Amino acid sequence: MSSSPSCWESITSAVLPANPTSREAALREQLLEREDAAASQRAAVQRLTERADALQRRIDDVARETAAAQAAASGAERRQREAEEQRRVAVRTYEMHEEKLRVLAKELKVKEGRFRVLDAILTTVRSSNRPVSRNRAH
Repeated sequence: MSSSPSCWESITSAVLPANPTSREAALREQLLEREDAAASQRAAVQRLTERADALQRRIDDVARETAAAQAAASGAERRQREAEEQRRVAVRTYEMHEEKLRVLAKELKVKEGRFRVLDAILTTVRSSNRPVSRNRAH
């Protein structure tokens, strides 16, 4: 064998200090670094959890607002349908009244015609019933 250290020995000597107290110190330092990293990761996880909770609350708010908007839109559509039905009823009523007015106007025209005929008859009868003037020569 050669007098040079083996590959494994060089790796372990680089990683592990030769002195046991320095080995302990290195392990403590690694543990502290790991604790710091774990604390940092816990803080990051906590921040992400808080952010996720805030986003979930916002999603819930938006869902409630959406439901309220849909309910309002549904109510508006219902009122629009009711107004449209009222308009249709008003149009039918108007058309019915228009037809009644046309019928009444026709009846009035017929009655006015009859009135004129009766007036003409009365005028004729009155003029024929006038007493004959006595001043006429016999």
